[in-house]
Amino acid sequence: MVAFRHVFKVYRVADTGVVALGGVDLEIDRGEFLAVVGPSGSGKSTILNLIGGLDTATAGEVEVDGVDLARLSDEELTRYRRDAVGFVWQGTARNLVPYLTLRENVRLPQAAGGQATWTGKRTDELLETVGLADRARHRPSQLSGGEQQRAAIAVALSNLPSVLLADEPTAELDSASAERVLAAFRDANREFRLTVVMVTHDLVAAGKADRVLRLRDGRLIHEGRPIERMDEEGRVRLPDQAVEALWGADLEAEVEGGEVRVRQRSERRPGRG
Repeated sequence: MVAFRHVFKVYRVADTGVVALGGVDLEIDRGEFLAVVGPSGSGKSTILNLIGGLDTATAGEVEVDGVDLARLSDEELTRYRRDAVGFVWQGTARNLVPYLTLRENVRLPQAAGGQATWTGKRTDELLETVGLADRARHRPSQLSGGEQQRAAIAVALSNLPSVLLADEPTAELDSASAERVLAAFRDANREFRLTVVMVTHDLVAAGKADRVLRLRDGRLIHEGRPIERMDEEGRVRLPDQAVEALWGADLEAEVEGGEVRVRQRSERRPGRG
């Protein structure tokens, strides 16, 4: 569905070039729910912008459905963003028109796309998918933050896109609201066989995805499946490959910067005596 082939992105800041991505290669399958994690400035949002056609690579190729986005004209990119991509931003104010009802917000992308016909049934089905059918006549200011983000998912699905991009969708939500938003993403992923790419700092949110990519300094440093959450006794099940690799070793674990690092006790940390 999505392929990055040795992608570089360099931003010009005054007389200096800042490398946001440094030769990233990745593939995302159709219908996959992918989480991209990493510290601020690691290049996570740049990946979303490139997939969404909001930015272009400095070097390398970004393909979606076999189409090299760099070869599209401005008009073709506009159609691509309108018809093939759904966006859910971190700030709820960017996702919804405040003076429209939820039903009107969901219908707006279709109107912008010049669709001649639209059924209220389809609108209600989308709101039902995100658990907001009973709030269809409410305006965004009448909703909680979590409800606004779920409404944003319905709006993003309005044109039946092939890929849904989400930038820190749970960052401003409490844990219960975040859980419902993530469930809405998963429901949309399964019901519409939708490819979902979510950027997040939240490792719990990332754990809901099918696969996790970790970035650091613009480079892909890890790719794997999420680890199951800790149980009530404080235990975590590691993937079988990790268990096999670590079997019999005398290990210690360290949590730092949102990462859990496991190493042999005999290993010494760089710069420490």
